[in-house]
Amino acid sequence: MLYAAVRPIATLGLKLYFRRIDLANTDRIPKNAAVILAANHPTTFIEPCVLACFLEEPLHFLARGDFFKNSIAARLLRGVHIIPVFRMRDAGYSGIKNNYESFNRSFQVLARKKHLMILAEGRCIHEKRLRPIRKGTARIALGAIDSTKLDEVYIVPIGINFTYADRLRSDVMINCGEPIKASDYLANYKESPTPAINALTEELRSRLSGEVVIVERIEDEPLAENLLRLYRTESGYPPTPGIGKAEEQLRGEKAVANAVNNLSADKKESLAAKTHDYFSRLERMRIDDAALMGKYKKSQRKTRSVLLGAIPALILLLWHLPPMLFTQWFAGVKIKTLEFAGPVRWAGLLVSYLLYGLLWILAALIFWSWIPLAILAVNLGLTRWLLRYGEKAREWALAWRTRRQAEHELKYVRDLRKTIIEEIKEFWS
Repeated sequence: MLYAAVRPIATLGLKLYFRRIDLANTDRIPKNAAVILAANHPTTFIEPCVLACFLEEPLHFLARGDFFKNSIAARLLRGVHIIPVFRMRDAGYSGIKNNYESFNRSFQVLARKKHLMILAEGRCIHEKRLRPIRKGTARIALGAIDSTKLDEVYIVPIGINFTYADRLRSDVMINCGEPIKASDYLANYKESPTPAINALTEELRSRLSGEVVIVERIEDEPLAENLLRLYRTESGYPPTPGIGKAEEQLRGEKAVANAVNNLSADKKESLAAKTHDYFSRLERMRIDDAALMGKYKKSQRKTRSVLLGAIPALILLLWHLPPMLFTQWFAGVKIKTLEFAGPVRWAGLLVSYLLYGLLWILAALIFWSWIPLAILAVNLGLTRWLLRYGEKAREWALAWRTRRQAEHELKYVRDLRKTIIEEIKEFWS
């Protein structure tokens, strides 16, 4: 019941927090079947929330058992279909024994032909890489068939990729890979469990790596990120804000990352120097790549609407400041790593606005007036407009700032960009 109540609120929050969410190839998830959705784990809890909100079938999840230490938290987590999994470093040997119960609960979820989501890497680290896949996914899939009346458990690899996971109004690219039939490994599992589990885990790793943007070497990440920024401008992504089903951008970004992985050391060094020079100059000019390339021409022509919308936007922004400032303070206390940045901000905003809304409703009851309710409704109703206005105003300002740059500076960076593009355009051709 709690799951059904929270889902629409979280869905609205995700639609506002992210500029675009692409969820591609969901038709690969079998219907009316026992399914494990095995995803990579770049953030602490955003990826389960996105899938829970935008897939039709209700999901069950596995999560760290130490979250269940508090009885109230445990009850809430179970209310949103979360099953605890205990790790040695959190719970010791005594806690590990509880995993037998957790595995049995997972088997029963699958026996009812429900969908179980597992963060297959186990550890949450935000990087453009795939961490080693834990064996739990294979154990649960094969164990469910072996201990219940199920004939099949499908494992669907889910690749989750962010443009900037720690930023408001960034983009998410999610792709569902071809499902794996766990029954193909059952005969070997009954003869010798460990080799069968290892083989299934390796197959999952192979298929999941095809859905994740992977930069193999940590030292290549700055170069890859700079090339991805150029690629996003060239490809015009995202075309429009909202929810989509396209996978073209993900494929393009994977192609760029793969090309970086295969470059010679000399080529990497040369491109790294050029792209660093290029983006450093843009930063000093306080413009971005899209503005330099004239991608904001539509916003540039909207001076009148930007100026006319400034005062209404400012008034709306003043109303939104309390929950925004509270979230900023809360994030400052709680955010310790990049993996927590996006999820904590999103959850903080969601909770802050719920409490803020309750205060306005309470004010309406205390003063017995409809005015606080009207103010609440108008400001919440115009939140999407405020976000869009902020984006358009930013684009307009960047276009205006670009026009004011010295011509020789613009010529230099455009020529430098052209040189870089000539070297890398084959990456995504």
